[in-house]
Amino acid sequence: MKSFGNKKLTLLFLFLLPLAAINSSEVEFHLFPNEFSLGEHAKLEVRAHGDKIFRTIQTNIKQNGVRIRFSGSGTETQIINFKVSKSQILNFYVDTESEGTFHLPEISVEYGNKIYKSPPIQFKVSKKSRNSQNQFFNPFPFEDFETPTEGSPEVVFHTNKSIFYKGEPIVGYFVLYYNGYRQPFLERDPNQSISFPYFLSETLRQVSVQIEPEVQRNNTLKKTLVYDKEIYGLTPIKSGRFKIGKTKFISGDSLRFNSLQETVDTTPATVTVLNLPTSQPETFTGAIGNFQLNLTNFPKEVHRGETVYFEITIEGEGGHEGIKPSDDSKTKYQLISQTRNKTFRKLESGEYGFYSVVRFLYGHQVADEEKLQLGPYQFTYFSLKDSQYKTLSLQFPNLPILSEKKKEPKEKLDHTTNSKAPSIFILVFLAVFGTLSYLGYRKYRLNLQANEFVDMVQNFGKKRNVFLVDYLEKKGITEENIQLLSNLIERGDKETPKKTFLSLSKFEKTKVLKLTKQLKTKE
Repeated sequence: MKSFGNKKLTLLFLFLLPLAAINSSEVEFHLFPNEFSLGEHAKLEVRAHGDKIFRTIQTNIKQNGVRIRFSGSGTETQIINFKVSKSQILNFYVDTESEGTFHLPEISVEYGNKIYKSPPIQFKVSKKSRNSQNQFFNPFPFEDFETPTEGSPEVVFHTNKSIFYKGEPIVGYFVLYYNGYRQPFLERDPNQSISFPYFLSETLRQVSVQIEPEVQRNNTLKKTLVYDKEIYGLTPIKSGRFKIGKTKFISGDSLRFNSLQETVDTTPATVTVLNLPTSQPETFTGAIGNFQLNLTNFPKEVHRGETVYFEITIEGEGGHEGIKPSDDSKTKYQLISQTRNKTFRKLESGEYGFYSVVRFLYGHQVADEEKLQLGPYQFTYFSLKDSQYKTLSLQFPNLPILSEKKKEPKEKLDHTTNSKAPSIFILVFLAVFGTLSYLGYRKYRLNLQANEFVDMVQNFGKKRNVFLVDYLEKKGITEENIQLLSNLIERGDKETPKKTFLSLSKFEKTKVLKLTKQLKTKE
């Protein structure tokens, strides 16, 4: 467990696993681990569910060779099966002066003007280490830990849903089930990819998952460890029954001196992806969730010959993969650009899930000198809550079209005061020379900028995914800019970095060059 002290509020995702019981008492006492070596300490966590006043009555207790010391307090927002509740936590350290089997001394806390006392939890303290009698033949002695209990370590891929619709995003994560490790070590084998057949995958940032510390698995009580370095957002693109999350992990005991690490094949999750109901509306493009449709930046009037620009925003609960622009062949306006953003956050319902914002910028060339009425904009999505298709319609306001703007009259030339105008040949020559010089300078400058981007990509080496994100976060790059660079690097793996840079818009190029200079100064 992490110390909560003065740190930020931590999101705690508790997914219900088989036979994992949840205590419903207002105040709970948890001691972990229940077996440790002399010289180490265990942690006593006292958790209260609610907003009442919560405080410790004793801060330092020593009884029967057991010492308890108060180490700090904090709060947590718990998301239990995506239902939100608040917890307050008091943390204590527990250690002993000798080895043996002990019972936790009684400690009292106050919650809502009521006194709660800890139960006599039993725990065991073993010797720190024991060296071999013959140091000459055994110069690297092993620590004398108890042999692991029955059952090998197992890594399982879990999802928050096992049956869901095609296009519906879910959350996936890996869990280590073990016995015998004092401090488990778990890392994914970097030489192995993860199998997500027919799924779009992305790594969720600033998201952690925690489950019950011990669960019954295959009729055996096992401890658990969530691999929180990689929590995945997964979106199915095909219906059927699939096994997802197959890869390899490396596990071991980080407290066991000279311990051997072992490679563990993961047990994939079996999921069923359903097709959406038939009789889909013509305007349905695959969006699943609960969305809103808005019109922004629509002009009040326009002159003949000008271009009308306006923005359509679609946002709400769900993934953005199925949100697509309207068909240009059926409308008077054309798509200019689009932006997409998807986050995993607290929703209006109080639950946690995906929230997407998609913006489409459209344009229309005005040619008629009359009021222009654009046809309604329609967007259809499948509502998981109501299990049916819903269509949103947006009416455009009337747009008055004014006459073409008059050009300002040119100033009359005073032939009496002006000297003789230069010849047309000289003016044409100067214009052509200036244009070619300007184009050459732009090409030269663009080439220099592209080379700066290529140098930055080369400096990243083979850093990708979470490794690249961790590197950029340490350099002080914001989350939005990290996402931009990650997308560009992924494109750079399929095409040359120079080609990737040259395909960017002017705004994106400017943004990337600023990040390039920022990273160069931090080096």
